[in-house]
Amino acid sequence: MYFPIGWPKVLKNLGADNQIIKQIVSNRDKILFASLSDDCLTVWFCKPTVPIVHHKRSTESLQRLGVNVGVEWKPDSSMICVSTSEGHLILYNVEAHSEQTAYQQYDPPTASLRRDSAELFVKEVIPSLKITQNEKFTPQFKEVLVWDGQITRMCCISGTEILVCTTRAHLLRYRWDGTQNRDYCLDLGRIPFSINQQVSKAEPILEDNTHVNDIEYSPLVCGFGITLNDGRAAYLTAPNLKFDPNAVQGIWAPGIDDATCARVNHKFRLIAIGRKNSQVDVFTIDEATGGLELSHTMVLSSKDFPGDPGPVKCMRWTADGRAVAVSWERGGVSVWSTFGALLMCSLAWDYGLNQELSKNNPLVVSSLEWATEGYQLWMVKVEGDSSTNLIQLDFVKSPLSVNPCMSNQRHLYLQADDKLYVNLEDNLTKRTKISIIDSSSEMYQSENGLQDQPTLEYENSTNYREFVDDNECRKQWIVLPLPATYIATNWPLRYSAIDSGGMNVCVAGRAGLAHYNCASRRWKLFGNEAQEKDFVVTGGMLWWNEYIVIGCYSILDGHDEIRFYPREAKLDNKFAKIVRVQSQVFVLDILDDQLVVFGADALVTIYELTALDDAGNIEMRCVQAVDVSALSHPACVVSASLCRLQDPPSRPRASVTVTVRHPDSLVINASGKLMMVQREEYDVDEDNNPAYSCLPATVLASCVESVWSCGSVSGSQTQLSRALWLWCGALGARVWLPLLPRDATRHPDSGRHTFMAKRIMLPFHLNIYPLTILFDDAILLGAENDTTLYASDSNSVFSLPFCVVNRTSQVYLHQILRQLLRRNLGYHAWEIARSCSQLAYFPHSLELLLHEVLEEEATSKEPIPDAQLPSIIEFVHEFPVYLQTVVQCARKTEIALWAYLFSAAGKPKELFQECLQRKMLDTAASYLIILQNLESSTVSRQLATQLLDTALQQERWDLARDLVRFLRAIDPNDVDSPRNSVNVQAKYGQVVQSQTVSPNAEDLSVILGNMQLAGGRGRSFSTTVSPREPSPPAHAHAPAPAPAAPPPHAPPSRATAAVKRKKSVPARADRDSYSGTAEEFFIDMMIQRHARLLLSTARLYALGKMAAALDVHLVAWLAGERERAARVDSAVLCVKRLHEDFAWPYPVINDAEQYLQRKGSTVTSSYTPSAESDSLCGDSGYMSLPLRAALPLMSGVPVSPGPVSSAGEGSVAEGGGVAWGSEAGEERRYAALMERLHHHQAERGSHTSHVQLRYYLQLMTEASCVEWALVVAVVLRDALAVLRTTNAARGNDVSLDAVRRLRRALQDICAWTDAECLGYKPFMMAISNQIPFLTSIINSRERRISMSKTRVRTPSTSSLGQETKPKPQTQEAKLPPPQKAEVSKQGRKESGGVTEPLPNVVVPPPRPPPPPRDDVTTGCAIM
Repeated sequence: MYFPIGWPKVLKNLGADNQIIKQIVSNRDKILFASLSDDCLTVWFCKPTVPIVHHKRSTESLQRLGVNVGVEWKPDSSMICVSTSEGHLILYNVEAHSEQTAYQQYDPPTASLRRDSAELFVKEVIPSLKITQNEKFTPQFKEVLVWDGQITRMCCISGTEILVCTTRAHLLRYRWDGTQNRDYCLDLGRIPFSINQQVSKAEPILEDNTHVNDIEYSPLVCGFGITLNDGRAAYLTAPNLKFDPNAVQGIWAPGIDDATCARVNHKFRLIAIGRKNSQVDVFTIDEATGGLELSHTMVLSSKDFPGDPGPVKCMRWTADGRAVAVSWERGGVSVWSTFGALLMCSLAWDYGLNQELSKNNPLVVSSLEWATEGYQLWMVKVEGDSSTNLIQLDFVKSPLSVNPCMSNQRHLYLQADDKLYVNLEDNLTKRTKISIIDSSSEMYQSENGLQDQPTLEYENSTNYREFVDDNECRKQWIVLPLPATYIATNWPLRYSAIDSGGMNVCVAGRAGLAHYNCASRRWKLFGNEAQEKDFVVTGGMLWWNEYIVIGCYSILDGHDEIRFYPREAKLDNKFAKIVRVQSQVFVLDILDDQLVVFGADALVTIYELTALDDAGNIEMRCVQAVDVSALSHPACVVSASLCRLQDPPSRPRASVTVTVRHPDSLVINASGKLMMVQREEYDVDEDNNPAYSCLPATVLASCVESVWSCGSVSGSQTQLSRALWLWCGALGARVWLPLLPRDATRHPDSGRHTFMAKRIMLPFHLNIYPLTILFDDAILLGAENDTTLYASDSNSVFSLPFCVVNRTSQVYLHQILRQLLRRNLGYHAWEIARSCSQLAYFPHSLELLLHEVLEEEATSKEPIPDAQLPSIIEFVHEFPVYLQTVVQCARKTEIALWAYLFSAAGKPKELFQECLQRKMLDTAASYLIILQNLESSTVSRQLATQLLDTALQQERWDLARDLVRFLRAIDPNDVDSPRNSVNVQAKYGQVVQSQTVSPNAEDLSVILGNMQLAGGRGRSFSTTVSPREPSPPAHAHAPAPAPAAPPPHAPPSRATAAVKRKKSVPARADRDSYSGTAEEFFIDMMIQRHARLLLSTARLYALGKMAAALDVHLVAWLAGERERAARVDSAVLCVKRLHEDFAWPYPVINDAEQYLQRKGSTVTSSYTPSAESDSLCGDSGYMSLPLRAALPLMSGVPVSPGPVSSAGEGSVAEGGGVAWGSEAGEERRYAALMERLHHHQAERGSHTSHVQLRYYLQLMTEASCVEWALVVAVVLRDALAVLRTTNAARGNDVSLDAVRRLRRALQDICAWTDAECLGYKPFMMAISNQIPFLTSIINSRERRISMSKTRVRTPSTSSLGQETKPKPQTQEAKLPPPQKAEVSKQGRKESGGVTEPLPNVVVPPPRPPPPPRDDVTTGCAIM
């Protein structure tokens, strides 16, 4: 509940620097602090922290009475009692010296240093006190003190008396006027002691020299908690608070023989005993026997501090009893919650590397005291042996400590003395993606009906998605300072409340209240300051609809009230609804429209609230008043609230389901004991309103610090939202969970306690201190202390670390499931898990469930009679994430535990095959690591190869790339070796081709998809050896777009930088020059087989993704597949597939048709740089350098600058050739035509698809795959590319059959455009003249073949000189010349490098001469 924040403040000593402060004690209001040294007494004010009065005793007084030993305040702060070493008491009167404040504020004469802001004016009235010695010491009084020995401890027991403990085993009662109340003094030798109050035989203390060394009194405990000098501890009690010596009885604390100090918690009725073994044992009073029963023990774990901090030196409870501060003699301070949860320990702070706490602890505290509301902890820090310092540590606390009605809010916030730290619920539960591995597989969705759940964001591009955990960026607190005009006069903050939406906050200090709106970021204060000072909030505050509800005491009228202030109206009493109540309000709570008020008269009153109008008129009808005085003292009631624990049964009536709601149960936490008072309706009153009665109270749990219940529960909510959560400190958390019957309608039961039989209390431990519970999200939210060291100099005031408060969270679903399964309640566990299956971290919860049970049972040294792992495995098997859960748990567990895990979960090889059947490839890849350590390398290779084949079929290219690397990393010499050990480091050898893969954990994780692309991109999977040509210079590599870019739903591409591609190598050369292993050859063949399948089915997009992931050199491979997979048998289907895969829109008919009415028109484009710059459509695949540089690179496929096939060398942009038309009008007409065709590109698809198609056009042209080049050019509607493709058909590397298929493809597309797609018709009309051109090429090829067959001369008798002499005119008639667009000389001169093709701009590497081809310029052809 309490967490330190900031630096400890060091207060300046008023006396000598070397004086040792022995004790620091606060008054009852914890505003004034008295620090005591040997000869000085100083009174401090809390806020601002300044000394008020300093008294130093004279030398004569020190010699006569002795030095100061202890100090105690009178309850009304009018007197101070000081005990001395000689056994005397000195009584001081504390009087107000004047009505003025003790400190006057003056501005300096310098104008720039004067205060100009309200925050700089201290408005707190610091009292001016005066200390005078009481002169009522009589000689008789001194004589009494002499014989009674030294004074060990003083304890104020009332407003009139003080108890003094002496070394003579006496407990003397003195009045504040110095007289002794002799009749009620106690003697330890006459007090009977026993183990409880029922034992008939009780014996007094008979040992000599036994006396009390620490004592504290509490009227709520009805007695004293004491420790004796021999180490025993006891509880002194009496039938009444008069403590008649003849009726006092002592109760021993069992098991205590080394007690050092004792402190009593009033509200929770606990007695804490500090021990020499550094532990604190906390006892509670057994109501049945009256004895002391050990409640819990506060002990540091080895995680908190492995050493021994020494005996407990000092303890102090906070005023509300929600925390206790403990210090040890050897150093260190800790803060614990009421029932033993560690909130802060200075021994775990960061003191730097050179600080050894066991020998030299920088924080040794001899005395400590809490300030008002627990916002500061005052400590006496020991500096060596000769001096001490007074330090002050600030704290923040949860509003649950003072305003328990905030437990039904989903928002987490903490309150300091003048500010709030807010962390809203919408910042806690926001999620961006859902983390369910392989949930996009078809079998997963079909088995679980996920197709009908549109709320889940599934992406079909990948079978697993990242869960973006924004907890780190959402841990920050929104600091909300209270307005200075309010807190300056009403410090400190006492109560605060936030509404359900988190938009409105109200606060209350010493008087009045204020509220804040987060939307407008404005505070509202009372306009009339007198009204603000006229009431004090005493019983908490909360929000109801648009009203602030407070329980307060009116100083002006002198009675207690409940007030309603509307949020929208001004803060003024004339707009408030004021209801007078009979007694002081202690606790407020609300459920829907039912207001619960608990007062000092021990009555729990339930009101029904109704807003009559928007003007602030509220009807407040008393529904029921319950007297709980028999359960507890009113001051011990921690919380009282209504909880909807009973499930509303539905009764069908005439086809209409009527829900009958039971009265809400009253849940009361009294001194940590949680009791439920069940209400029932028995009659109606005169106004026809139901009247309620109460059943006897039922104790649900003990040692309860906080209670959470979901506010209004609807019938559709889950069992978790209907649960009642309890926090019991060191004992952990408990949840009272409803067990819903399978069919409640068949077995109706109207018994009173039936619903209690359907609930179960489940205990489990948490790693955090919970402050808020998100029921629907199955998350606990809390806070923890952390420190940062800024200065390690021990002399610096910043030598102590800086304290911060962090928000923490914990998933609790797996804890509940495990408890239910342990109790054989598997059906209810399945119901709860099914209701939470939509949570993003549900698979993680199942993994935690399996992991905890596995670690506990597999590492157990004792035999487990009833192992829980099989039932956990069977439970997890009911969910589709079973396979992922098992493998993720195995990968995060030691290898030695795998055998025990898979003995229950099944063989990993079978689980791997099941993953393949369900197409859960990522999970199957995770199982490969398991199999790599449990099976031989041969089995691992076989399964990895099988997974690789499936990954290629499913187009999981990233996974395929990692699997290829995984297979290449297996050492061929280790294939047949048995798996005798599970040493991960010895699994892998070296990769072929001089690339070494380190045998470490990184290689084991490559199949999980987390390796970067740059790791092994230098090798080609289509060629197993590097080409023998020398590598080109660095400047010769030009960047080019990759063949495939990710679609919008795919993960962003990791290869965004320029990746250089090796020079293309003929695909046929791979087998001849192959030097790798047979396994690598098989891998390459598998990849090529899938590539052929993609190309033959016209899936160019998938082929590009595959080439990008697996580094396939497409140019060399496509060149070898010209007559196989690269054949185009149905050009129309290929065009349609390109439109579908690349999301490329079909063209539409526009006004350009007026230029395309002439059939059989020929293309004679005036291809100018201006036209090229206006549109990209004129580019024929060899883009100019500026244009190429402007395009983004895709997916990292390397581009080869050469060698270029015959098609590339005949580029249109090279210029030259025969002009197609001689008439100027014809030229201008077609120039305008091409301009119109350029504008068609406005209808093309995305820029990414355009770049991908352009790159494919370049690849197909370079590989001489003219059919595919034609199809891509048609889709791009690039007439110049079509022209280049038909010109490329003249090359010898294009077969006659390919030319025929090319002509047939062009004819089929023309026919298809006429019949189905009219949008292509203008473009096809413009290029239709290429059909007769291809026909002429075919005829020329056929004549050439026929001539070569009829030639009589053999090839051996021919000569090259004779072959170059045929007449050019004869040969030119047989083979048509290449077609080229006419480019004017002026345009070429101005174009410069823009119109030159890339092969002319980039210097190609050395390469063999191109194959022989038809010489265009000479008009001759080699036969």
